[in-house]
Amino acid sequence: MLFILLIFILQFFGLKILVGSLTSSVIFYKINLIDPFAFLEVSIATRSVTVILLLSLIPVIVIYLVFGRAFCGWVCPFDFIFKLIGKLSPHSKRETRLIRGNGFGNVKSGINKWLLVVAFIVLALIIKVPIFTRYISHNTNLFRAMSSLSGIIKSMSYALDEFLFSISMIILLVAFEYFFPRKWCRSFCPVGKIYGLFNKISLIKLKFENSEMCKECFVCQIKCYMGVPLHEFILKSKERNGKVSGRFIDCIYCGECVLACEKIQEGVSSIKISLK
Repeated sequence: MLFILLIFILQFFGLKILVGSLTSSVIFYKINLIDPFAFLEVSIATRSVTVILLLSLIPVIVIYLVFGRAFCGWVCPFDFIFKLIGKLSPHSKRETRLIRGNGFGNVKSGINKWLLVVAFIVLALIIKVPIFTRYISHNTNLFRAMSSLSGIIKSMSYALDEFLFSISMIILLVAFEYFFPRKWCRSFCPVGKIYGLFNKISLIKLKFENSEMCKECFVCQIKCYMGVPLHEFILKSKERNGKVSGRFIDCIYCGECVLACEKIQEGVSSIKISLK
C-alpha cells in the first residue's frame, strides 16, 4: 500500500512513473487506467464512451478479476489511515457480529448499502457531472490535496480553494471514521461496492479448511472490521465439508481473520485466502 502510494508521490518530484491518482492514472505515459465506478459515472455524465476511456478500464477489470476487492485492503491509503484512527477511537471496539448472508447480508441491509451508488449515478445522469468522482471521492481529494501541497512547497501556482476543499473533505471523512468506524467502507463508498462485485467471480476467495482444528471461538469475526459473516461461513463449511463459497462483497482480503486464527491456533489457520 505505502509502496504504491510512494510511486504516485514521486510524480510531484519529477519522477513520473505513475501520473494521476487512484481514480484515474497513466503508467509511463502509455497505459491509461480508470476506476470502474469513475468510468461508469463519467460515461453517464458525458453521455459518451470514448475508445480511450474504454481501453483505460480494461486493465483494471483484469486486475480485479484476479484480486477482487483486495484494492481496499492493500492499495487504498485510507485503509491504513482508518486503522490508525481505529487505535485512537473509543468507538472501534467491536463485538462479535453474527451476520446472516453470503456477501449481500439481509435483503434490507443489502438494498440500503446500494442506495448511495444509485444516487450518484442518477445525479450524474441528471446534472451531467460526476459528483462523487470529482468532488467527494476520498482518493480524488487526497491526491488533489497532495498536488496542491506540492505546488505550495515548490512555490508554484495552485488553486487555494481546491486545496481547502479537499482538506476539508478529508477532515470530515476522518471525523466520520472516528465516530463510526468502517461505516464508510462498509456502507457508503460506491467504489468499494463496485469492487465488491468482482469478489463473486475473482480468482481469489476465502477458504475454510482444517475444520477439525477450529475451536469456534469466532475471534476471526471479532477482528473483521468489514463485518463479513465469518461465523455463518465457518459453520456452513463444517456442515458441508468446506464446499461453501467464500465470496463476500464486503471482504477486502486484508488477512485480519487469518492472522487472528493463526494466533489462536498457534501458527495454523483454518481460514485461508487462496486462488480459485
